[in-house]
Amino acid sequence: MHPVTALFRRNAWSTERLLDFCVGKPGVADPADTDVYGSIEMLFNHIVSSEAGYLRLVTGKFPKDRVLLNEPRWVGDLRQPAQALLDHWLATLQTERDPEVVLPFQRGDDPELMPDWLPLVQTVHHGDDHRTQVATLLSRQGVEAPDLDGWSFAESAPQPGDEKPREWWAPLLRRFFGHHLWATERLLVHCRALSAEQLAWSAPGTYGSLGETLDHLVSSDRSYLSGVTGHGRTPALNAGGPGPLLEHLARQREGWLAYLDSEPDFDATVERRGGAYPAWVVVLQAIHHGNDHRTHAGTVLLRHGLEPEEIDVWGYGMAEGKLQFPEAPPPPAPWKKA
Repeated sequence: MHPVTALFRRNAWSTERLLDFCVGKPGVADPADTDVYGSIEMLFNHIVSSEAGYLRLVTGKFPKDRVLLNEPRWVGDLRQPAQALLDHWLATLQTERDPEVVLPFQRGDDPELMPDWLPLVQTVHHGDDHRTQVATLLSRQGVEAPDLDGWSFAESAPQPGDEKPREWWAPLLRRFFGHHLWATERLLVHCRALSAEQLAWSAPGTYGSLGETLDHLVSSDRSYLSGVTGHGRTPALNAGGPGPLLEHLARQREGWLAYLDSEPDFDATVERRGGAYPAWVVVLQAIHHGNDHRTHAGTVLLRHGLEPEEIDVWGYGMAEGKLQFPEAPPPPAPWKKA
């Protein structure tokens, strides 16, 4: 399977699995939980509603069964609209398009210019981000969320369909890693100014202390890269802080981009401690794992009154000069056929 289709399939599978798990469980957030988006029910409505909006940015159309935030639904009633979104994404991935072409869009009140890759990458990042927050809230209620990582997806998800890889998936996957590496770097730079005491901060329901989370994030990313390039797993870095981690990340950036540009065989076997997996699983896990633990780090910062960096895909798009806000409305352009 190609990692691009796997990313969208796992996104839908994760939402469905977590929705099913949460039906009948308490959904009200504690008033002290200001470090997450809202209650479990609010988070799920936000995930599904936002994904429909991203679909509209790419295809020009909302799904028929659109979830509206001003008309929130019970968690169990979100399963069907969430499932339907996957069919739309898989159909869209089979079209011919150039993800780098910048066109006018209307995301809010003001016109914007952006390429296709931006809402496509944001769809997966946003789902990971808020599903992690759901798991945090469950943990605070003494409930362990189901595993939603790439390994679990590969072992328990339904077999994929017969999707034909498209040439434009390669540059799209490069953008997934572009955001992943940029966001991790921004987070490390932000945390480099923190004291040892602040790096020891933690928040209930997250991975551990802020410092431990950052080291785990970069260490695991290094191990995934080592695995897909045929060098096996690598141990934790225990680098000692954000500064040394930035140096490791710079080398990993070069390694990931070189790997993606080498036209790799994503079905090649990669040996991991838990068994052997196709390379696409490890690539998928690298993206998910980064999204997951950057959210943990943001939760820790918010828990202690510090505003985290804006490291979503919109922020990456602006940093790349690909999300623009023209002073005058751009000329109208026809929607691309999806």
